[in-house]
Amino acid sequence: MGLYEIKNDFLTANINSLGAEVYSVKNESGTEFIWQAEQDVWGRHAPILFPVVGRLKDDYYKVDGNDYQMGQHGFARDREFEVTSQTETMLEFTLEYDDESLTSYPYKFSLKVVYQLIKDSLQISYLVDSLESEKIMNFSVGAHPGFNIPFDNQLEYEDYQIKLEPQETLNRIPLKESNIDLSKEFSVDNQNEHLTHDLFKNDAIIYRLNNPLVISISSEQSEHSITLDTGNAKFVGLWSQYPSEGNFVCIEPWWGIADKVDTDHNLETKYGINKLNPKERFEAYYSISFK
Repeated sequence: MGLYEIKNDFLTANINSLGAEVYSVKNESGTEFIWQAEQDVWGRHAPILFPVVGRLKDDYYKVDGNDYQMGQHGFARDREFEVTSQTETMLEFTLEYDDESLTSYPYKFSLKVVYQLIKDSLQISYLVDSLESEKIMNFSVGAHPGFNIPFDNQLEYEDYQIKLEPQETLNRIPLKESNIDLSKEFSVDNQNEHLTHDLFKNDAIIYRLNNPLVISISSEQSEHSITLDTGNAKFVGLWSQYPSEGNFVCIEPWWGIADKVDTDHNLETKYGINKLNPKERFEAYYSISFK
């Protein structure tokens, strides 16, 4: 476990090798944009979700008739990654399968997480490689960055708003006891919201993505903002702790999603699952700009 730093003229970012988790992003004036993991509210900064996103129904799944236990969001966020490449503005972390991972996830994999600073933007890529020689590998991967709200000490949480661009009709997927209920999926035309803690009283707000979406958190009273481009994500979640109130919002690009309420538990048929042929690579990417 250790913190590694990358920096340029605009931003300084620190990433923890435990979970390859973004720990801090500050601009040149020292404004901290990343939630600082208050343990009594939400004790993480920006966990990486792998090999599942969200919660499995009853916390288990099946592969080849065998049951495997796995908690919400998988195990990568609690594993030590190796730094496999580093420059002043780029860090690459790698996690590979081992005897421990095979007890809960029966696939040979490599997960690389690449962070790169380009001007006022942090570019993030997840490279998932199947190291299997014969069978198809099933997996999900996702991001869960938490952002400090307010960015400015003189403002309040409710002084900020969330904007989604382009403004187009999107489908929202509701949760029922942490699993998705596709029978209740509905469309919304205007997703812009003034920020309140009550927004999250029904858990995460989840959108299905057909095209990249740009999501910003800003205030008319502040020069600071964050803007997240969902890249090639398939879904995105907006979340904050409720009913306990933390001054943060998570914007979560996902390549996968929680189990359906009526799942049959089989990983190969899990809704939103990704599949890799032997020795094949999957690449996910998104970016965050900080002003």
